[in-house]
Amino acid sequence: MPMTSCEFFVRDLRARLAIVPAAVLRSLIAALFALASAFVAAQTATRNAPEAFDGRLLPAIGALERGDFTQAVESLKPVAALGSVEARYLLGIAYELAPDSAGGVKAARAVYLEAARAGHPGAQNNLGAMLIDGRGGDRDEIEAARWYAQAAAQGSLEGQYNLALLHGRGRGVARDDAEMARLLTLAAEQGYARAQAQLGRLYLDGVGVRESPPLAKKWIEAAARQGHVGAQHILGTLYQKGIGTARDFDAALAWFTRSAQSGNRAAMEEVARIHELGLGTPADPVLAAEWRAKAAGIQPARRAAAPAGRADDASRPEAQDSTKPQEPIERTP
Repeated sequence: MPMTSCEFFVRDLRARLAIVPAAVLRSLIAALFALASAFVAAQTATRNAPEAFDGRLLPAIGALERGDFTQAVESLKPVAALGSVEARYLLGIAYELAPDSAGGVKAARAVYLEAARAGHPGAQNNLGAMLIDGRGGDRDEIEAARWYAQAAAQGSLEGQYNLALLHGRGRGVARDDAEMARLLTLAAEQGYARAQAQLGRLYLDGVGVRESPPLAKKWIEAAARQGHVGAQHILGTLYQKGIGTARDFDAALAWFTRSAQSGNRAAMEEVARIHELGLGTPADPVLAAEWRAKAAGIQPARRAAAPAGRADDASRPEAQDSTKPQEPIERTP
C-alpha cells in the first residue's frame, strides 16, 4: 500500500512516544502535525488526483496539533465510520494519547486492528507494538511478529526494525541473526537512524554479518549524524580507539560532547574523563568537574567567562538510546 502524505510525516510519532520525556511530547506532536498540516495544505492546492489527501482529516490533525486528543477522537470517529482506513489509523493514535474516558488503549487496539486488516502498514506496526507490550489486551508475540512482517513487507521502516529485533531475540519468531541483519539493512539503507545504529553494532560484533569495523563505523556514523545519541557515543569511542578509522582524539571529543549535550550520562562521564586527564586536549579540571556534576544530575555553579559555545545548563536525563538489540518499541504514526 503506498504511503499517504499524512503517514509520511507522522509515521515516526509513536516510535518517539516510548522514549521522549512527557514534557517534550506535546511539542513533538505539535511540530509533526504542524508540518503535516502545512504540507497537506500545499499539496491539496496543487493536486487533484484521486489519491489526494482526505481533507476530512484536517480538523482532527488540527486537534492533535493543539494536544486536544479528545476532540481529535470525536472528529475522526465519523470519518472512520464511513470506511476511511487512514482515519481509523489516526483514530488509533488519538485514542492512545487521549484520556481513558475517551476510549484509551483498548479502543486504540481495536481500530488499529481494523486498519491493519485493511492493509495499513502503520496500523499493522502499531498493532504489533501493542501486542508486544500487552497494552489494550493480551500479549501475543507470535501475532505481533505476524503484523510486523506484514508492515515490513509493505516498506514500513519501523516494521522492518521491529521484526529484526524479534529475530535477534527469538521472540515470536525463530532466532535468526542473519535475518535480523537483512531487515536492519533494508531500513538502514533508507535512512532509518535506529536501524543504522543497530546494524553498525552488528558489524562491530560480527553478529549476523561478517565482522567489519569499517562498515560498523559507516553505519554508526550515519546514525550519529542524524542525531542518534547512542551512536554518537559509540562513534566517539571508535575515533578514540582507532576502530574502523584512523585514531582522532579531536573527532572523539566532538562526538562524545554531542552525545553528552543530548543527555547521555555515559558520554558526560567520558567527556569529564578526557578533560580531567588531558586526552588529546589540554587538561581542564574545572570543566571536567562541571561535566561530572552534569552526569550526576547536579547543576554546577557558573564560572566566570565560560568559553563560548559550551553549555552550562543542567544535564537532561540519560537518553534511552542503546545500540545493542533492544525491546521493539518502534511505533508508526
